[in-house]
Amino acid sequence: MKPLHQHLIYHQFLQMHAVRDWEDLELRFLDHLQPTLAIYVDMKCHKAAGLLEEASREQLYNQHYHWLLHGNESEVGFYAFFSPFNISIDADVSYVKEEPPSSDYNASAVVYATYDVYSNGRIIGGQLNLTANYACGCDLSGCQRMRYLSPLHLRSKYGNREQLTDVMLRVATVVTQRPLYWSEDQLVLFLSQENDTHIDSLARFGFHLTLILRDLLHCRMKFIFVDSWSKSDVVGGAVGAVVDQTADITATPSLATEGRLKYLSAIIETGFFRSVCIFRTPHNAGLRGDVFLQPFSPLVWYLFGGVLSLIGLLLWVTFYMECKRMRRRWRLAYLPSLLTTFLISFGAACIQSSALIPRSNGGRLIYFALFLISFIMYNYYTSVVVSSLLSSPVKSKIKTMQQLAESQLTVGLEPLPFTKSYLNYSRRSDIHLFIKRKIESQSKNPDLWLPAEEGVLRVRDNPGYVYVFETSSGYAYVERYFTAQEICDLNEILFRPEQLFYTHLHRNSTYKELFRLRLLRVLETGVYRKQRSYWVHMKLHCVAQNFVITVGMEYVAPLLLMLIFGYILVVFILLLELACQRYLNRTKRLTL
Repeated sequence: MKPLHQHLIYHQFLQMHAVRDWEDLELRFLDHLQPTLAIYVDMKCHKAAGLLEEASREQLYNQHYHWLLHGNESEVGFYAFFSPFNISIDADVSYVKEEPPSSDYNASAVVYATYDVYSNGRIIGGQLNLTANYACGCDLSGCQRMRYLSPLHLRSKYGNREQLTDVMLRVATVVTQRPLYWSEDQLVLFLSQENDTHIDSLARFGFHLTLILRDLLHCRMKFIFVDSWSKSDVVGGAVGAVVDQTADITATPSLATEGRLKYLSAIIETGFFRSVCIFRTPHNAGLRGDVFLQPFSPLVWYLFGGVLSLIGLLLWVTFYMECKRMRRRWRLAYLPSLLTTFLISFGAACIQSSALIPRSNGGRLIYFALFLISFIMYNYYTSVVVSSLLSSPVKSKIKTMQQLAESQLTVGLEPLPFTKSYLNYSRRSDIHLFIKRKIESQSKNPDLWLPAEEGVLRVRDNPGYVYVFETSSGYAYVERYFTAQEICDLNEILFRPEQLFYTHLHRNSTYKELFRLRLLRVLETGVYRKQRSYWVHMKLHCVAQNFVITVGMEYVAPLLLMLIFGYILVVFILLLELACQRYLNRTKRLTL
């Protein structure tokens, strides 16, 4: 009949004196499906202190509950009462106390002062912050804001809470290329250096972003150094430290897997992950004789051969007519055979001239047509062949992990924790086959796991050797030890799908929104892009115009083989002709 609010808002009242204990406060009294819930507590009630203490134990002072605490204690008294409580930086807690009547408002109205209450994190050193917000006057007709008591209203909620000067954040940091028995100062110095970007590049990239975040928040940080992202999906390593809340944030970005997102929240993309297999094409990868047939389709070759044969036949007819039916001075000393005219025709296709030239106009027109078509075909053919030979060298036909696993190539891997983890937990069938044929067969081989520098050098010196590495660190060695031509010669296979890396916090972390806003600022100002371009190498640049390409044996070998087999065939035919001639001579003598 008389709603308490002009909007239809559900209200639930609870008599505190009827509650024996406040255990399971959230489950018993605050269970709801709304994003936020407003809770009004009259602090003059006898059991209000027990309610507020239980809310502290259950960590209910967060962004999901708006607490309105009404009392008459002074600021000093309220601060002393509330300072031991576990209140977070995203808390939405307002303390309201009655003030003496003011002449600025109706004398019959009651004046209240409201205070914003939060802490930067008590468990990591944060102190209670109690800031006067505004004063309002209330009567039977409603409440009106009278004046502001501080500049708190000029900025947003997190704009007023962005300075974490009184806390020490716990940061889980992965270090894979330095021993963990080093002192904290040595490890921090290593991660802070900006030289040798290929060494632990992903960890150092994330560490530098974390230092920028520290400067924005004006806080202190305690680094927890580990040698892996995790032992399993959510246990151990940097990820496990955030899951069990012994760390507040990971400095090293990690993958956002389905299992991890049950416990963590990915607040912003801060990296890119790409693992590849590189190798040079082995010398026995196959001869490329087909390059000399590629300029024309089989039908064109057949038609061209037919035209040359027809011209060879016409030339024989021309020579025959000149020797038998035309003027005596046009006659040759002998009549060329059909084989000779065919040889002249096919020789002209190879831009070879002939000592036999028809004397008649018709025969010379045949010659002109022959050389014209040969000239056109020859120029087109040579341009295509030359462009093919001077293009990128022979690439391997191995394009997938399945084909690599079934090949006879030797494999080496960079000893990275996430590579070993992927091999253990991947569900892909081609990876299982790769493990069975390439990993398990070399389980006792000490050269299976090699540092990135040594593995890249083996790829350079041993065509056919395959090395698996992470691009952000390995590409630097490739650019250092490979020439521009050798980089263009490399074959590359994606070892695992490309994935983004994220900075993670615990799913219930109270710093989630604050860190997200600060890191978005880093992203918007271009600082993130600058750091990423400096630390992360995602692509090899092949500039083929900067060097002279030489034609290898894979192209020349078919020609040499053709020449050898041609000479063998010629010698065989010659011996066969000699044998036939000798047989005919012997038969002739016996007949005489």
